[in-house]
Amino acid sequence: MLKPVIDRTLPRLLLAGMLMSLAAGGLARTWGAETWDDPFAQADIIQKYWQQPQRLFAEDSRREVQLTLEDCIQRAMANNLEVKVIRHDPAISLSDVVQAEAAFDAVLFGSSQFDISDRTNMDSSATTVKTITTPSGVTNITEPTTPFFQSRDYNYSLGLRKRLPTGATVEMAELLRRYRSSETGLYYNPYYEYTLEMTLRQPLLRDFGIDVNRASINAARNSYQISRQQFQIKMIQTAAEVESNFWRLAFYRQQVKVYQNLLQNAEDAYKKLEARKTLDATSGIIARNLSLIEQAKANVINARNSVLQSQDQLLNSLNDPNLPIAGKWEIIPQDLPSLQSHTLDPSEALQIALRTRAEVLAQKLQIDTAGIAVDVAKNQLLPRLDLVGQQDIAGGERGYGSAWDQQWQNDTVSYRVGLSFELPLGNREARAALTKSRHKEKQEELRLESYQEQIAADVSISLNALNYTYDKIRAALRAAQAEAAVVNEYLVREDAEATITADFLDRKLNAIERLAVREVTAIQTVTEYNVAIIDAYRAMGTLLQYDNIKIAELPAEEAP
Repeated sequence: MLKPVIDRTLPRLLLAGMLMSLAAGGLARTWGAETWDDPFAQADIIQKYWQQPQRLFAEDSRREVQLTLEDCIQRAMANNLEVKVIRHDPAISLSDVVQAEAAFDAVLFGSSQFDISDRTNMDSSATTVKTITTPSGVTNITEPTTPFFQSRDYNYSLGLRKRLPTGATVEMAELLRRYRSSETGLYYNPYYEYTLEMTLRQPLLRDFGIDVNRASINAARNSYQISRQQFQIKMIQTAAEVESNFWRLAFYRQQVKVYQNLLQNAEDAYKKLEARKTLDATSGIIARNLSLIEQAKANVINARNSVLQSQDQLLNSLNDPNLPIAGKWEIIPQDLPSLQSHTLDPSEALQIALRTRAEVLAQKLQIDTAGIAVDVAKNQLLPRLDLVGQQDIAGGERGYGSAWDQQWQNDTVSYRVGLSFELPLGNREARAALTKSRHKEKQEELRLESYQEQIAADVSISLNALNYTYDKIRAALRAAQAEAAVVNEYLVREDAEATITADFLDRKLNAIERLAVREVTAIQTVTEYNVAIIDAYRAMGTLLQYDNIKIAELPAEEAP
């Protein structure tokens, strides 16, 4: 049912190397040499500083798995259990459509009935008079000619019945009767009779009309379309979840590198301070350095734990049997986050969302279904008045063949026409059903208004997050750049000066600590921006198009 084809056309220029160089390879001596007036235009510098992701858990014997964002989305669309569950809903709803349409299928029916009678004959016409002698004289008594009556009556029928869209029921059946009895005076004994019986019952008020009789089909088709929209909702939710988990994992891995680098620099500084303990390294400076080391260790541990947790969240959203959560994996994201500006007009984005959000489309179908129920309930208020017509063509003889011939030769045609009327006194059930259906229709209309308001808020919030996070990236990058310039100045002075004091080492380490904080903030901001991109397209209902994920259509012969 689903064939995900994903083609990322938007450039993915990740976290500027100006943020990653420290995390990946120690302090860069050339950190202040580049001009960062417009960091978003420095693709060449980003590529210069960017280094491929490195392993973090090699010592744990974890198996390395490199995944791109496209790989993750494809695996999730194919294996996510929640997607698999809801993927069956359209097929189930389509079966309901077929079931509703089957109400108009022709029905072949047949019956057989055997009536065997054996009883005392009480018919006065089949008697004889008998004279007997009694003590009082001669008396005439009446006795049955045959004291018992026996008969065999066999009836068979075979026919077709079909319901029409107008509500009428048409039935045509061929009946065969074989009758034999012990009574005298029958013209044919046994007697064979064929009858072709045609019956029409057409409602004139209640249950009349194509719309009323096809209401269940139209409602089932709406349910089918609703299930497809709900499937799309789940697809969008899953894609958004996978992408968010992917970028969060990338962030936590970079965070580990930043804290590991900070820990290494703190330990190096501690060694130098220990060497100057007898000179100018006070106990306070050494204590602050030890505190920083322990805090850096705690940050590394916490960041590594966050990596494993986010990795498990990603694996859980994938549900890939080839990557079970219980396995020992190290997932290494291969994509670069996007720094490209996404300019979306709020008014246009809202209009797109109201046109394309599956929640709105599904709710409009719910309103249509509720309207169908109201129309049916109105029809059920009417009294039942049915026109009933029947025509019989019959023929009887002493044998099967001759009876069949007589059916068509003697023009023995019978007609019956009548009206059937029915009206519940008070008609409370139908009135209650109409009231209920009208309330449900109003309820669905209000629910649509609620969805539209929620979507408007969703679009506004997501676009604000997108725009302000993009602006925040520039500030975060420049803050890291400024702090990097401070660190670079300390490094240049350290290389140039022959004597380095403990106070200088302490101030340099403080600058490195501040730079680590700025780096984490910048990396986190870029991650938030990429998550905001996903959320913006999700809010507009176009995330599948953004990711180029297509839901396969049903074959024409299967679609309702």
